[in-house]
Amino acid sequence: MDKDTRELNLLLVQSADEHLQGVVRLNGTLYPALATPSADNSQLVINALTDKGLRFAGYGEAVNHDADSTNRPAPELMQFHLKTREEPLFAAVYTPEKQPDALYRNLGFEQSWQQWSNSQKPEDRQEKTLHQDLSHSPGR
Repeated sequence: MDKDTRELNLLLVQSADEHLQGVVRLNGTLYPALATPSADNSQLVINALTDKGLRFAGYGEAVNHDADSTNRPAPELMQFHLKTREEPLFAAVYTPEKQPDALYRNLGFEQSWQQWSNSQKPEDRQEKTLHQDLSHSPGR
């Protein structure tokens, strides 16, 4: 959605197999859209169904790295480059904790929500392991 005009620019929902479908705005008009992962799952290719047939509308990429942090961000944000927009459009996965792992692979994320969530738990982090190694409590 455009934050200034509040116009919907892109909406994609999971469809059959690895496809997503929805709508995309091109030159001010909303068109039906079909999105398919690239062969290497690095991009989500978006095509619009226009009166002239299926036309390339843009692509999306998963945001797998945060420039301001060494920690991997949650697998929920995507950056889209639409054919008729100069600036990128950012969109988040809706209810990421409820989405299947396969969706994350198809969208280009390096890990699923479940994998990321598990990596955030203290028992999976190195600090807890180090703390346990230094602990002198009996019966460890």
